[in-house]
Amino acid sequence: MPLSAVMSAGLAIEQNEARKRWNPDMTLRPYALTVMLACQATAFAQTDPMDFSLGELVAQEVISVARKRQDIGDVAAAVYVVSSEDIARMGVTTLPDALRLVPGVQVAAIGNNRWAVGVRGFNGRFTNSLLVMVDGRTVYSPLFSGTFWEALDIPLAEVDRIEVVRGPGASVWGANAVNGVVNIITKWARATQGDAAQVIVGSEDKALVYARHGGALDDGHYRLSYQGRTRDDSRQVNGDRGEDGWQTHRLGLRLEKFLGDPGELSVMGEVFRNDSRDQWNVPDITSPTLVRATRFVQRDEGVNLTARLNRSLDHGREWALQGSYQYVDSQVGDFLSERRHTMDLDGQYRFSAGSHDLIVGAGLRHHDQEVVGNGFFQVPQPHRRFGLASAFIHDEITLLPEELTLTAGLKFEHHTWTGNEWQPNLRLAWKVAPDHMLWAAVSEASRTPARIEYDMQYTPLVLAAVPPTVISFRSGERLNAERVRSYELGYRGQPTETTHIDVTGFVMRYRNLRNVYTTGFYGSGGWVVADTPLSLNGHGTVSGLEAAVDWQPSARWLLRVSYSHLEPSIELPGNRLSDAAAEFYMQRVPSDQLSAHLTWKPRAGHAMDMVVRHVGALINRDRGEPETEAYTELDLQYGWRVSPKLTLAVTGRNLLHARHAEFGRLYMPSPTHEIERSVHFTAQWALD
Repeated sequence: MPLSAVMSAGLAIEQNEARKRWNPDMTLRPYALTVMLACQATAFAQTDPMDFSLGELVAQEVISVARKRQDIGDVAAAVYVVSSEDIARMGVTTLPDALRLVPGVQVAAIGNNRWAVGVRGFNGRFTNSLLVMVDGRTVYSPLFSGTFWEALDIPLAEVDRIEVVRGPGASVWGANAVNGVVNIITKWARATQGDAAQVIVGSEDKALVYARHGGALDDGHYRLSYQGRTRDDSRQVNGDRGEDGWQTHRLGLRLEKFLGDPGELSVMGEVFRNDSRDQWNVPDITSPTLVRATRFVQRDEGVNLTARLNRSLDHGREWALQGSYQYVDSQVGDFLSERRHTMDLDGQYRFSAGSHDLIVGAGLRHHDQEVVGNGFFQVPQPHRRFGLASAFIHDEITLLPEELTLTAGLKFEHHTWTGNEWQPNLRLAWKVAPDHMLWAAVSEASRTPARIEYDMQYTPLVLAAVPPTVISFRSGERLNAERVRSYELGYRGQPTETTHIDVTGFVMRYRNLRNVYTTGFYGSGGWVVADTPLSLNGHGTVSGLEAAVDWQPSARWLLRVSYSHLEPSIELPGNRLSDAAAEFYMQRVPSDQLSAHLTWKPRAGHAMDMVVRHVGALINRDRGEPETEAYTELDLQYGWRVSPKLTLAVTGRNLLHARHAEFGRLYMPSPTHEIERSVHFTAQWALD
């Protein structure tokens, strides 16, 4: 057998083992270390983005549905996997852009350094119904109840896959997994051995540099990496510079070591700094227009450290223990600062009893947070300590072997501010025929209030010029957790050898939704101030359909199409301000989204990718603001594997229009930005 074939086989085995072994429920095998290390010099090219297979798409494994490894074809949930190959072929350079083609996910670029990412409605910069994790560690911010995507600049070269679960996942992951879960899973250190680098230059990302070194330890492996980025401004609607440039720096570490009887230890750490420019139109009584355009820099610095220990016992029993520490120091110009220490401890134990496959677990999370406001942000008590304690049980019951499975789950959580929450889940999977499955689910989830909803006040908007009037939002008298009850029905199957279909219909009913109401007016600093406390007593419904079709007619062609339709409705209180706030909160999403990703391999080592995206107009018509219109865009990429160590690519994004808007006004008074047509060049190579 030729040496190249031996190397390819070794790499395939290693990659398969790496994909399995990251999971806490995977049995530790004593011979695992002998599988790797054959080909460190070509590690950067282990996963060739120019190769694709429908069989690989159908046979993918996921962990984010039930905290254990499952074949995607057996999962009774609306789940989609964005692989590292998908990311490379799309030519994207940020995590939000990598999620654009997932059915049921709404991604809108607010600017060049801000994104709104949501699932099944409620989209915004700080989408509070979507739980985002990195390797099972939550990155959901308790300040605004959302994700600071600009501070989550994980190198895409280190992402193994992104698992997206649409629908509630709270019975295993807890509060805030209301509409969905995004779990970003990074590559094992043993799958990224050797030295490698990547450089991207272009009209939008002026420079993006990634460098990595991977090495071996006694019974283990490690990876050290750096990524830095400089991104240009977008444009405002009037053509002015968007004042939203972006600079990031990140140092990362990953280490894995087999400890013998105690199990396998994984340690992941990072140090990061993010500088992102922004502009707010701040209320100013001395200005002729009553607002003052204020440019500033948001600086996010921090440290993340996670350690995980997995152990396999006899009779299929396994346990995992994970602890993490996060330090965040964020400065939003002169307006707001946050310093936070978060400690998280989570454990689970898996065992079998007859036809039952059970997982039980518990967790503790503690936040020590200091928030200081200035100007239109006011924080009466800057320093707070709060957290939650949780426990869960997940039971997968085989009713008919290889045919019918019932899953029941329940999670209990106690939060400092909202007290006790019970989050149940019931799912049924029916294999109606080989390669064809019907599933149904009923589940509930809750969202805990953010710090800004608990004890903060901010005054961001001018309501009227005569008399000069501003609106001031403040915490309400009583806080409840927002709740949802979800009903889902889905089909997943492979009707032909070349086609795979995934369809989900759903209805989600919400209660205790956030809203505002005005209690009265008072004078302050020359302003008439509308006193507007928050309330958590709204009701609404979101129903819709999500579909994905994969078609591979030959080894040279692959077509992936996705479509989603949303119909959000909300019970309006009948008050103009409350009605507008309710619609703004829930309906900032398009009714319809359609995308198609076509990959063509003209010959070995060459690939051409075309992505067409259509996004409908946002349902919410923001009063007094321009409508965010529907748009259709085209992305193209041509990639060339020059040698086993060098790959080149040229990518054009948003090619149909010079620029277009994707999102409108925010809760913060920012101007609307338009995303420009762009092109970038990529070179990646192994250095040893």
